[in-house]
Amino acid sequence: IDTLGKAITLRGVLDKGGEPTSVLDGAGKHRVLICQSGETEATVFEGLRIQNGSGEIGGGMRNEGSSVTLARCTFADNVAGFFGGGMANLASQPTLTDCTFRNNSASIGGGMYNALSSSPALIGCTFEGNSATTYEGGGMYNISSTPTLSDCAFMGNSAVFGGGMYNDSSSPDLSACLFKGNSGSG
Repeated sequence: IDTLGKAITLRGVLDKGGEPTSVLDGAGKHRVLICQSGETEATVFEGLRIQNGSGEIGGGMRNEGSSVTLARCTFADNVAGFFGGGMANLASQPTLTDCTFRNNSASIGGGMYNALSSSPALIGCTFEGNSATTYEGGGMYNISSTPTLSDCAFMGNSAVFGGGMYNDSSSPDLSACLFKGNSGSG
């Protein structure tokens, strides 16, 4: 799905436990979402499960020059050949609230990849069981970026270096975040 720069809201349904039941599935053949036309915070994704996406950069979602809003979305089992299994942000400033990144993988940045001065804001997000299969950043990889994270948890992520998070020329701002059971093999 390419939003083509439009201010749209794509809202799914949550079950009684607060988990998304509306599924966008890439079937392992293509990326699920892309925002690359200057989308603003008026482009909203809410209560969705983005799964089984595949792409070289951003298996589940790729944001390029965009600042979309995501709430209560789950990114699961997405794969990227290079960067950002769950999500890749390039020169982007998305806002994510209560989102989950689970079992996504990429060579670099299994859960999320932030580059080119990206500054995503994450509130109450969880990164669990993501992996960087070749290099760094199982949960999150930041290069020349300044993400802001509040009340986020990184659990059971793995990479060669930086199982939970890896920062290269980056200055993340973390507040009340939990890192538990992440591993690096290098």
